[in-house]
Amino acid sequence: MLWACAVLAAGPTRSDPPLPQPSPLESAFSARAGEPLRQFGYDLFAATAEPGTGDNVAPGAIQGDYVLNTGDALLVTLRGQKSFSKRFPIDRNGQLLVDDLRPVTAAGLTLDGLRRELAAAVAATWPNTDSFASLAEVRRIGVVVTGAVRRPGRQEVSAFATVLDALSAAGGVERTGSLRAIRLLRSGPAAAPTVIDLYGLQVAGSQGAGNADLPLRDGDRLFVPPLGATVGVAGPVKRPGIFELPPNTGPGEGPLSAAELRDLAGGALRPGRARLLRFGIGPSGEEMTEEIADPDARRFGDGDLLLLAPQREDRRNEVRLEGHVLRPGPRALPPTRTLAGLVARTDLQPTPYLPFAALETTDPGSGARRLRPVDLSAVLNGRDRRRLAEGDTLYVLGAEDVDFLTAEPVLALLRSARSRDGRPSPDETCAGLVVLARTLAAEPDGTLATGPQARAAATLTGARRACPPLFATVPDLLPLALRHSVLRLAGVPRPGFYPVAGRATDGPADPDPAAGTIVDSTVAQYELIGHVRHPGTHRLTAGATLRQALAGGKALKRDVYPLLGVLERFDRRTLTRAFLPFSPQEVAAGRADRSLADGDRIHLFAVDDIRALVPPADGGARTAAAKGTTKAAPDAVPPESEDGDDANLLSALLDPAIVALIGERTVQVRGAVRDPGGYPVADRTPLSSLIAAAGGLSADADPAALELTRATGTRSGIDLGREPGRGAEVGVGPGDALRVNPRPQALEARAVAIQGAVRRPGRYDIGRGETLSSLIARAGGLLDDAYPAGAVLTRESERQREREQFQRQARELERTLALEVEKGEPVKAENIALARQLAAQLRGAEPLGRVVVEADPAVLRARPELDPLLEADDRVVIPKRPLTVAVSGEVLHPTSAQFVSGKSADDYLSEAGGTTRDADTGRSFLVLPDGRARPLSLSSWNHRVETIPPGSILVVPRDPRPFDGLDVTKAVGNILSQLAITAASISVIAR
Repeated sequence: MLWACAVLAAGPTRSDPPLPQPSPLESAFSARAGEPLRQFGYDLFAATAEPGTGDNVAPGAIQGDYVLNTGDALLVTLRGQKSFSKRFPIDRNGQLLVDDLRPVTAAGLTLDGLRRELAAAVAATWPNTDSFASLAEVRRIGVVVTGAVRRPGRQEVSAFATVLDALSAAGGVERTGSLRAIRLLRSGPAAAPTVIDLYGLQVAGSQGAGNADLPLRDGDRLFVPPLGATVGVAGPVKRPGIFELPPNTGPGEGPLSAAELRDLAGGALRPGRARLLRFGIGPSGEEMTEEIADPDARRFGDGDLLLLAPQREDRRNEVRLEGHVLRPGPRALPPTRTLAGLVARTDLQPTPYLPFAALETTDPGSGARRLRPVDLSAVLNGRDRRRLAEGDTLYVLGAEDVDFLTAEPVLALLRSARSRDGRPSPDETCAGLVVLARTLAAEPDGTLATGPQARAAATLTGARRACPPLFATVPDLLPLALRHSVLRLAGVPRPGFYPVAGRATDGPADPDPAAGTIVDSTVAQYELIGHVRHPGTHRLTAGATLRQALAGGKALKRDVYPLLGVLERFDRRTLTRAFLPFSPQEVAAGRADRSLADGDRIHLFAVDDIRALVPPADGGARTAAAKGTTKAAPDAVPPESEDGDDANLLSALLDPAIVALIGERTVQVRGAVRDPGGYPVADRTPLSSLIAAAGGLSADADPAALELTRATGTRSGIDLGREPGRGAEVGVGPGDALRVNPRPQALEARAVAIQGAVRRPGRYDIGRGETLSSLIARAGGLLDDAYPAGAVLTRESERQREREQFQRQARELERTLALEVEKGEPVKAENIALARQLAAQLRGAEPLGRVVVEADPAVLRARPELDPLLEADDRVVIPKRPLTVAVSGEVLHPTSAQFVSGKSADDYLSEAGGTTRDADTGRSFLVLPDGRARPLSLSSWNHRVETIPPGSILVVPRDPRPFDGLDVTKAVGNILSQLAITAASISVIAR
């Protein structure tokens, strides 16, 4: 999308011009060759400009041997006693007339010769004057172009034009004209014509090749004769086409060889020996075919066609690996003589189907390509080491390919074959379905049409899935996989057709199924699902327990969730399911166990699965993406969603009853643990196990201050510091909540900074209850030139409060402005714009967060109640004693005036040039060095004397009178004053 926008913004694009219609010669050769052939060389004039294009192009740097003539114009420059720079043409008499100089005969002179003549004329007229001359405009010459060109006639071209330029000016050579025998007839005394061969320019490309770059003279003539003898070159060459033969290879003269024609066509596409076929025209017009044994034999003349064909185009020593692999494609046969050498586990994509693959090989008797089933698991384990032949291809199926065997399009074809009804039309875009439909129609009594697959299709419901690319590329693979498939209704996440090649590998519970059977095991079995080392169906022996199924914990993966697993049990008498929670940790330790029954399904979860499903203790969203990759249970996440780390997706894929059970049995762990959040438990779980699942206590945890709130509402304290073994005794059940309190911190989490006129400025860690005076003492005390009255304390909490206040005032200003507009009363547009600008200024203002404090240690010792408590990240600046008073705001020249005791506010304003017409002198105020502000009375009738200490700032705010017509005038005045105070405070700290 961005690329398209950029292209549209750049302007219209130039598309390639359409190819012209084939000429009769091209049509004839193309029909004989069986492929389109174009005449070579005529694309040179495809982009020829319209007449007149390029007439005024500047000549550029001209050599000194250029011969001048009438029509040329020169730029003459004089420097010295006489100075000018003018353009003068050479008139019809061949003279160059320069102001106040004698005429100079320029026609016939070279450019260097003219410069010498001009220098002599200038020296005779104006001594001590230098002259310079350059060619400003090149004369036009007339050239007559006739013959097979698009625009024959007289062509006006530049004096620098070549033969190619004149042909281009005439529109280029027609396809009926010759490119190799163009004749140039010079003007003047009779001279032999010069032959122009444009092939030399396009094939050789060297300077002067074919005389195409010969310069023209006025009165020259170019004649393009009809097309000469031609020959065609077709086949795997780099530049197939129709080529005009040189003039000396016409009828009765020396023809060309196949090697020369092959070089003319750019050479063969692939190296190696090739068959050379000559298609010539006989005396009676018949076409004769001849195989050329000697490529250097000169046998090709007018009308002949050379066809190159490689003697061999097959590929040797190649086998292929295709399908559900990481790098499909060819492999070299010598290093991979067997199936085991062709494919390894590292070649497979994440979800291969191991019980079945297909090997495509050539039948030595008939030479036909056939597919044979292969047990891929046996190949990977080294049990199947059959040798490969040249051209063999192994196709590996994936989970999506196998799932398509039970898709609705396949089931629909199988149902129609069994019922003998009109068969539905298969999807024509899936070649595998087309072949399956043809197989069912050709074998109405065959295995697929009448066997267990067709019977099972009547009761199965398939999904609407797209045809996998493997079945579209290898259509015979779909019927083959169905013929060797078994219908599994138990022990798999998705009942359906599963192809097998030989013995089934799903576990010892099932007998070896024959292809085409329906497998619904009658042997007692249980199933492991989820985060275990060997998931799948297993035989249930007499007296088997949950601990035996988990192999004492050895069957569990390392990151299995230890506090909750689910045993799903189906009661065949009531036809209901029960979900029994258990603790894998307790079962593995031998402290809990449960007998298994036929058909039990044991669900184990990864830690990341629980993190994705259970929200954290603070109620926010915690996903596995923040902690790691989700490893979902095999029955929960299909192969195409293995990276499903979204809680909503995982909840949708898991059994809703299991998701509800996990939510009901959650314990919330809060406080000083490494990973607080919700942790589902099976039943009464030891407190120590719950804390371990939460990552353990954090470094600031207080083991003596644990709070356990039961689901009943009772609360109790736990002291693990005094009784370390109590963590294993206290049980935590579903619905409970545990809080681990942190230790009281002696130091704040962060430090404060002190800068300026102290002996040891820098950052200091602070303790609780630390004051400004203690910080100044730790910093070595104040320097002699320190000015504690101007101390600045900035605080993050105060900065945040000021920022919220600015945002609130901006919203209120916009809301009030909207109400003014809704009243319908006329409001000036400039007032609305000013108000909006003021709201934007409020939102963009950066508050300072200054706190007014007393920083004089002597005063703080005498009055400790003035000593402020410090907070983390406070910043204290003790300035040096200032000697100025700043004047800012609406004054003509904001400045810092020298402090003089007894100087009034009017005096300081006068030194700043006085107030502007936008000033609101009635709201003027003084910012004292310690950050306090007090109003000033600057009216002429007010004679109160204001004491202005050094380091103060006199601020004159802006007058809010543009808002007099609005109800927000008072609020705007306060806002302007606050912005002025903020700007003034920032300037104090910046100093």
